Amino acid sequence: MQVTRTPALLRTVANALGALLLVPLLAACPKGDVGAPCNHGDVDPPADKVVTFPALSCNDLLCVYADETDPPTIPCTTDEMCNAASEDGKVRFQCVESKCVLSSTYVLERSMCSKTCESDTDCQDGGIGKQVLAENSNCSAGFSCVQIQKLGEFCCQKLCVCNDDLSQGAVDELAAECSALPTDQNGKPICEDEMTPAPPPADTTGA
Repeated sequence: MQVTRTPALLRTVANALGALLLVPLLAACPKGDVGAPCNHGDVDPPADKVVTFPALSCNDLLCVYADETDPPTIPCTTDEMCNAASEDGKVRFQCVESKCVLSSTYVLERSMCSKTCESDTDCQDGGIGKQVLAENSNCSAGFSCVQIQKLGEFCCQKLCVCNDDLSQGAVDELAAECSALPTDQNGKPICEDEMTPAPPPADTTGA
């Protein structure tokens, strides 16, 4: 009997020990925050898509607002006029001094922590040890690894962006534009603002 009971007892002890060792490992795994709410630190909402760095509330210090819908150009008297053409019922715009602009409330709702990436899998959870996504997020359609800007510090840089806010046509168009740019020795696109020479320093000699 002992011959058969001893291996069973050892297996039980080993399983229990393994479970105990696994608990601290799981606790030590950093939790992902892609999709977690963040803000851009500005009182006024941006005019368009924006990437804020550093965003101190995000693990990778990146906060992204990626909605691509432009505000109506007609004069307005109410917020309802600015959102009358909304196809999804979202209240994106507000009327300020007879002009439709992005609503700061909407920007805050759709601004999410992000991270740089190479492929869509970098924007997805991958089991133990690869927790990328935040537990709570306003994103319902998952994340894709895409380019959203052709100017600025993150020009043509791929980031994890919520699919709720993306238009596939716009994503494909920007990808084509980025692929047509010249690249540096590391293969990184050289963007338009980087190709523009800096103005010469002002002459302070009085000559």
